[in-house]
Amino acid sequence: MSGLAEGWIDLSGRIALVTGGASGIGRASARALAAAGATVLVLDFNEAGAAETADLIRGDGGAAMARALDVIDETAWTALGDWIAETWDRIDVLVNSAGVARFDRVEEGMSKTYREAFAVNVDGSLFGMAMALRFMRPAGKGAIVNISSTASLKGNPAMASYGASKAAIAHFTRSAALECMRAGGDIRVNAVLPGFTDTAMAQAVYDQFDDKLGGRDKTLAVFAAGRPAQPEEIANMVLFLASDRAGFVSGSIISVDRAQGA
Repeated sequence: MSGLAEGWIDLSGRIALVTGGASGIGRASARALAAAGATVLVLDFNEAGAAETADLIRGDGGAAMARALDVIDETAWTALGDWIAETWDRIDVLVNSAGVARFDRVEEGMSKTYREAFAVNVDGSLFGMAMALRFMRPAGKGAIVNISSTASLKGNPAMASYGASKAAIAHFTRSAALECMRAGGDIRVNAVLPGFTDTAMAQAVYDQFDDKLGGRDKTLAVFAAGRPAQPEEIANMVLFLASDRAGFVSGSIISVDRAQGA
């Protein structure tokens, strides 16, 4: 991979965890972190996909392992923490990238889709932060990057639960950053808000809206700034926030969307 990893950012000797690492932004982030020298633990409900990402990293000359993880299972997070304690006894970087999109409308009743979106997008991120802080607190340092979305910035009449869950992630990011600052040390917590990005989730949007909006070009006009972002473009921001180059950045909610939300 190319970009910020060469020279400007060095994560050698650090342990980085990435949820949702089997594909999309999670996979791109895992590869970017590894290219900068980190040892990456790729986590995903899709164990085969996580293993594929780890294989890609090792094929590029990086260091990676893969484990299955259901991010909505708090006991699984506890077990993962125990394993990490025995394996490395440290976490330097956590990227909470696991997420799901649900299509719903407030007027139609949305208790099922709401709970599904919040379980993965919000609970999964909260469980991850709590587990990572178990290691970062004693060390007095670390970086957490949560993947929110520009969907959190405005209403969405077709994906209400998704946008609300991503807004919750942004709020918890700010709260966690303040907690860490007041506790002392150098633990930073930030969130990245991708615009429409070329992932499997984007394909689901295409499938849902192409016919309704009149074709792919019109769908892109609504959801993207002329084109979707590539996962690697989001991963570059994740990499920056995970690095010492962002040493005075914490509690920030950063959009990566080519001014789509401006």
